[in-house]
Amino acid sequence: MNPEIAVVVPTFQRSEKLLPLLTSLGRQSLSTGRFEVIVVDDCSRDDTFELAREEVTSLPYALTVLQTPVNSGPAVARNIGWQSSTAPLIAFLDDDCIPSRRWLQAGLEAFQEQPQTGVIQGRTHIPEGSSVDRLTDWFVWRQIDGPTPYFEGANIFYRRASLEVTGGFDEEIGYHGEDCAAGWRVLEAGFRQGYCAEASVEHPIEQRGFAWHIAMGLLESRIVHCAAKHPGFRQSAFWRPWAYRREDPALLAALFGLLVGLRFRPALLLALPYLWWRRPSVRNLNFFRLCLQVPAVDAVRVAAHLRASLQFHVLVL
Repeated sequence: MNPEIAVVVPTFQRSEKLLPLLTSLGRQSLSTGRFEVIVVDDCSRDDTFELAREEVTSLPYALTVLQTPVNSGPAVARNIGWQSSTAPLIAFLDDDCIPSRRWLQAGLEAFQEQPQTGVIQGRTHIPEGSSVDRLTDWFVWRQIDGPTPYFEGANIFYRRASLEVTGGFDEEIGYHGEDCAAGWRVLEAGFRQGYCAEASVEHPIEQRGFAWHIAMGLLESRIVHCAAKHPGFRQSAFWRPWAYRREDPALLAALFGLLVGLRFRPALLLALPYLWWRRPSVRNLNFFRLCLQVPAVDAVRVAAHLRASLQFHVLVL
């Protein structure tokens, strides 16, 4: 019997997280004969590919382990995954998530109830009992409680027909925005967007560090690329059509105010909105370090926006 839904998991050098995910999929309420799992390793340099291959015969569902020809990012890995299946529905899951027991069942039922829908987002939440209220210093987490304009690939379902029409994930963007572009392609092709709270997964809270956030700031040029390709994304997700976040033009205004303020002191007031919005808590033990690191990350991000604005002929501050 052909599977009704395929789960595609792109992975890169995280075998310690991938194996718990594969085990959890064996506990789905949906019968194991009704779905398949396709892991696509993006040329990991560790033992991810080998360890995943070892699980093929030990799990209660059909598992296929593939590998990209070269390290290319999640867009290529996801496209290889869904194109290798014939299932009419495709579920994409990040390799560090743990799905709830009804994750696949709920996603399948949501499509049955919404025949015009091409893409359905599931709920993504932090581990039960966790809190982000006291987190500081560059932690990352995902909390998705409704449909978003980002179409985050951590937990999302597509009707195969919508992927075939649009080509799937944007390999030109490759990483950091490729999932967003995939969702907008589907909407622009005439399909509807949906959301299913019952199709929930747990996403960990991780401390990624200052250097990681600098790297992500550089990658925001790809957000601008996505906005240039998909005007609807720009209208739905941006603070203003010309600014992704309010802090970004505020930083430029602050820099201008500091420069002009050398001769005209009232111009220094232009720095106040940025300083207020981005101030670290004085109770943070790393207050002085963050006073340097936060503007550095923001400056890298704004520089990436401006460079991409020139490249793609669209103004994003």
